[in-house]
Amino acid sequence: MVKLSSIQSNNNLNFDYPKISVIIPNYNYGEFLEEAILSVLNQSYSNIELIVIDGGSSDNSVDIIKKYQSHIFYWISEKDNGQTDAINKGLSKANGEYVCYLNSDDAYIGDAFEEIFKKSNSRQADFIFGKVYAGRDLKNVTIFGSNRNVFNLKNLVLFFYHTNYIIPSQSVLIKKSFLLKHDILNLKTNLKYCMDMDWYCRIWMHNPISYRYKGVHCFFRIHPKTKTKSQSDLMRYESIEIALAYLPKLDAKDQLRFFKYLFLSKIMRKIYRHNIQSNFYLMVSLIKRLGITGIWDRRVLGIYKRSIIPILYHSNGTEISA
Repeated sequence: MVKLSSIQSNNNLNFDYPKISVIIPNYNYGEFLEEAILSVLNQSYSNIELIVIDGGSSDNSVDIIKKYQSHIFYWISEKDNGQTDAINKGLSKANGEYVCYLNSDDAYIGDAFEEIFKKSNSRQADFIFGKVYAGRDLKNVTIFGSNRNVFNLKNLVLFFYHTNYIIPSQSVLIKKSFLLKHDILNLKTNLKYCMDMDWYCRIWMHNPISYRYKGVHCFFRIHPKTKTKSQSDLMRYESIEIALAYLPKLDAKDQLRFFKYLFLSKIMRKIYRHNIQSNFYLMVSLIKRLGITGIWDRRVLGIYKRSIIPILYHSNGTEISA
């Protein structure tokens, strides 16, 4: 990803657009922090207040914050109780009509906010979301995030299963007045990995007007210290616990759908740990037990294909095109 060394001049003042409060929580991510800050400050959308909450970093983070402090609405560096606590501190200082948070190893791309808010229907929304680029840098990325245009609970609870059900936190903007009205301004501090999922479930319960934008305006960096990479099992367990707490809000059909995917997920994890031939028999068993769900799911089909083709190849000695 190209790093910016200074703040670009911006004469495009657009105070007719809603004010946005961007919160950057940070702890010892100095190697990425400047890029995150500049991705906010260099937006063509000028009606932004930037809030940086540092957890008492021991690296060069504070030096970077001080470098840009004249452009930062509020910042602090003190020991806290983790990322969730830092975001809540930022939310308490936010004055924007919309609030959002950007992890300090991620970034906004281009004119993200102007692209989102130049659509008049986005300005009516309480909850705005989209997709993100994900990768080590912008040269090698994939796009991930919810494929669903509708913001609903039955998809949120499948967070654990596939990225197609995840609403990336980097992509989200929420109307602060909506959060205050329903007393859901803060994230739950007992959650360490999927606090955003729980937040979105609580927001959904109050029937927000939602808007999903089409473009990709955020970058989610994947690196060895990323929680989703280094602590993926803990993240999965927490997301399932959250899902189970909200499951009673769904009807019987959608509850059954959740448990089918939970079963599917457990079997697939076993499949990855077995040899090819055992995978084939597990796949047959899976399809028998889940019926159509086990046939059309593309993750299942991908594993099934990788399982059965080598068996056919070895059994008749002829190469089969995948």
